Amino acid sequence: MNAGGTTFWITLLVSVCLAAGSTWLFLSEAEDSSPVAPESALSDPNAATADVEVEPEEPASTEADVQADVTFSFAQEFARFGDGTYLEQDDLFKVTFRSAEGEALWTWEMDGPLLAAERPDANDDGPKEFLLVDSRQGVGLDPSGRPITGFKVKPSVPITSFAMVDYEGDGKERYLFGLADGRLLNHRNLGEATPGWRHSSKGSGVQAIAHLRAGRKDYVCTVDEAGVVMLLKRNGQRRLRTPVQLNRSAGTRAVAFDVRADIGSSMIISRGEEGQIESRRFDDGVVRAASAAEQQLLETEEARLQAGE
Repeated sequence: MNAGGTTFWITLLVSVCLAAGSTWLFLSEAEDSSPVAPESALSDPNAATADVEVEPEEPASTEADVQADVTFSFAQEFARFGDGTYLEQDDLFKVTFRSAEGEALWTWEMDGPLLAAERPDANDDGPKEFLLVDSRQGVGLDPSGRPITGFKVKPSVPITSFAMVDYEGDGKERYLFGLADGRLLNHRNLGEATPGWRHSSKGSGVQAIAHLRAGRKDYVCTVDEAGVVMLLKRNGQRRLRTPVQLNRSAGTRAVAFDVRADIGSSMIISRGEEGQIESRRFDDGVVRAASAAEQQLLETEEARLQAGE
């Protein structure tokens, strides 16, 4: 009886010890496998319940996302004057007048590329004004670059050519505007229309205007897109008929002149349909191969026109 009881209690004690050991082992493994809180959370009692906000990374910018806020413009010299001052125009059509040292003295906005820039003594007081011409207008500015009231020529059709002429070399300039509809306008002084001007349009855009003095007479010579050459008086009417006929050509046309003692033997030089340089006498209109000197005259005029484009 006592022996059986002892065995029972020993067995019970062993079972309890085994159960306690298994429970301790299980709890130890569970503690080892639990996630470890970050060090900051351990030091902050509220960290266990705080929401962690993570700021998203900003995507790397690309060239397509970058909007340029700087507009670049490039200026080219258009005209240089005897005192070293010069005019330049950029690709936004802004004209800048600069000193010989390059200092900007004034600026003026035009509507398009310059066709011409001249400095007449418009009011005959000594200091020279400015006349700027593009395809839409001719505008007069005083020596400080301010607009002169009323000195603006703005025809209803594009200006295709321009020349400032001084018939006697006495400072009484005339401003001749060739138009796309074949008209030729004549203005003077501070932009007023020259009285007595009676030019008749031939209906084709005027490409070139020149003042020629041969012997004791002078002529206003025009060339239009149809190749028609006119020799005019100072009042715009025909002075002399010429058989000269150039090839038809749209757009800009360069022509040069070799003026002799009389207008008949004087030469007009241009390019033919195939690009060859030709010369013609005003009295017979016969096509001749241009001499080396005549070729140089035309190439100089072409370079001048190219510089203004």
